[in-house]
Amino acid sequence: MTLLQHQDVLSKLGYSELNPLQRHAVSEGFLESPRTLVCAPTASGKTLLALLAMVTHFASSNKPVFYVVPLRALASEKHREFKQSLASFDKTVGLSTGDFDSSSSELGGFDVLIMTSEKLDSLLRHDKTWLQKAGLFIFDEIHLLADGSRGATLEMVLTKVKRSEGKILGLSATVSNAPQLAQWLGAKLIQSDYRPTPLVIGLCDGEQLHMEDGPVLDVTEPAVLDLAKLALKEKNGKGQALFFVATRPSTQALAKLLATVVRPRLSAEELAQCKVLSEKVLKALPVPTHQCRLLAECVAQGVAFHHAGCEGTQRALVEDAFKHTRCIKIIAATTTLAVGLDMPASWVVVRDLKRFSGGFSDYMSKMEVAQMTGRAGRPRFDTKGVGILMCQPRELRAVRDKYVFGKLEDLYSQLSSEPTLRFHALALVASGYAGSFEKLFEFFHSTFYAHQYGDVQQLLAVVEKVVNQLKDMDFIREKKGLLLATPAGKRVAELYVDPLSAHGFIQSMGRKLDDMGFLMVLQKATESRPLLTVKRAEEQILWDEWFESVAGTENSAGSDDIEALQRFKGAKLLQAWITEKTEDQIYEGLDVPPGVVHAKVKIQEWLAYSYSELAYLLNQSTALSIARPMRKRLQYGVKGELLPLISIRGVGRVRARRLFDKGIHTKEQAEALGDEKLKELWKDGGATNARTGQIGNDQDESGLQTKFGR
Repeated sequence: MTLLQHQDVLSKLGYSELNPLQRHAVSEGFLESPRTLVCAPTASGKTLLALLAMVTHFASSNKPVFYVVPLRALASEKHREFKQSLASFDKTVGLSTGDFDSSSSELGGFDVLIMTSEKLDSLLRHDKTWLQKAGLFIFDEIHLLADGSRGATLEMVLTKVKRSEGKILGLSATVSNAPQLAQWLGAKLIQSDYRPTPLVIGLCDGEQLHMEDGPVLDVTEPAVLDLAKLALKEKNGKGQALFFVATRPSTQALAKLLATVVRPRLSAEELAQCKVLSEKVLKALPVPTHQCRLLAECVAQGVAFHHAGCEGTQRALVEDAFKHTRCIKIIAATTTLAVGLDMPASWVVVRDLKRFSGGFSDYMSKMEVAQMTGRAGRPRFDTKGVGILMCQPRELRAVRDKYVFGKLEDLYSQLSSEPTLRFHALALVASGYAGSFEKLFEFFHSTFYAHQYGDVQQLLAVVEKVVNQLKDMDFIREKKGLLLATPAGKRVAELYVDPLSAHGFIQSMGRKLDDMGFLMVLQKATESRPLLTVKRAEEQILWDEWFESVAGTENSAGSDDIEALQRFKGAKLLQAWITEKTEDQIYEGLDVPPGVVHAKVKIQEWLAYSYSELAYLLNQSTALSIARPMRKRLQYGVKGELLPLISIRGVGRVRARRLFDKGIHTKEQAEALGDEKLKELWKDGGATNARTGQIGNDQDESGLQTKFGR
């Protein structure tokens, strides 16, 4: 690309010039290299490098670009950004993060396709020719190869891609063993420590603030209030801050506390914006929960909390108000906000450097903390970013040595666990990547794990073990040295469920299951983890309900089986949802916030669908008659009597209940009324139980007995 062309491309992308990282990458020939790994700090300008790579690719090829990210939220963000950036090049941008049980052939019409690594893995399970369809693969946040929950899938996808002829661009935060990762990918390595806004690190021990670029400052208790005041003073009082804490309850308590220093500093215009935002937060759910009301109260004062328990619309509202209208000045968040999303702030305060796991607490990795502090410094607003690490006075030296002077940790493969290998080994056989043990071993020899450790005999022993397990489950058969997936095995791989979960489903199909029994089967699936927490105060009530509902059945358990009790609580949550309890009722009865409810329900809906698909394949008609309607009930949160009504376009659980209580019980009855009459019926509110907030006239309170009583 000539300099003239280069400047023209920049202008069309909305940029005036390259920054030092981008100039360095271009001068190193990254646009000409078939495979490149770029390692640089957060907010250093790697996204523009991705766009330049796309435009350069399209100049010589009409094959699409696959842009792979770790999270759905990040995929949606990149989709919006790239649609705007590439519009002047007449390139179409598609988004695919949903249904795993699809070959998604319709996606082939896009020039750029954005997806999660799990979605790409799913596409390759249905049709491995996707590897030949794409001309360039861009992997964002590639350092998450070391993530315990999603790293193994990313490694499997990367292994498949690097064995193809497609070009690769990896974008990563700074990592210490980047040369090792680049060597495995066969990629040119480009490294830089450039940041558009310099990052200043400070340590606060609750008594003093030790700044890297300034004097030691005294702080008062609670120190977070002094830190918030300092952050808000940035840029003539226009500063914003992110506070990272360890738990969801901590985000809520901290947001309430920080509101006391934020509200007095809001302008009249900002207060008005926050009031409108607060009303939108309350309207996100038909019946607001206690958590919704608390969030709305905080938002009205210019502060918010952000965690997985918040409803998705509410999280989006908070993110938009922080990034664009900027009336939200401080967000108290769990560490999940640190991954990927473009949420820069003037200051980032990491209040909790330790994470509880297995009954004890330990320091987070320097990489995780660097991801958080990397959010500090808004290029368009700040001349520097400030990252504050909080600790106890006795911990000051250890924190300084680890996070200020310590070395970044190496990335390590996450591929060695037995459940992970079982999941991916079946997919390799079922989708035609490996038709024998020899081919399987050859594939795993090309993984990052093999490159990193050299001796892979232990890994291959586990691979052989899980394949034998899959043979015992009759998902794989071996014939004359060839490994072949059975029809059930191929379907399990396509459905993207753990073979162990699917085997449990198939075993249960010979039993007669009621609603609760079916939900308990779903709770035993690997995908249902992590299970809901059972607090000490809940245990006896749940045990009493457990023994009364399942005593003497195959679901009975010993009194010390706390995991069975957790599954029982999870099934009760689902039962509450499908008997039309509101999010508020579920929160009050089971102490599960709406964001978690919706996430759990979505997973269980997928499991119910997978169960029904296997029942259909195996001609298990009784199991199919349970699973298919249950999937719909989970999807819409309704009793079975409403299933005919939710098939009407625009009718969900609330409107369906209102129509049913007005005597409209079938789709045909509803259609006979006409659109205008239907709208009148569902607008007048139906019969709502004022005591419980229950939609409709249902008197069935089963499924939420933990706090509601019998």
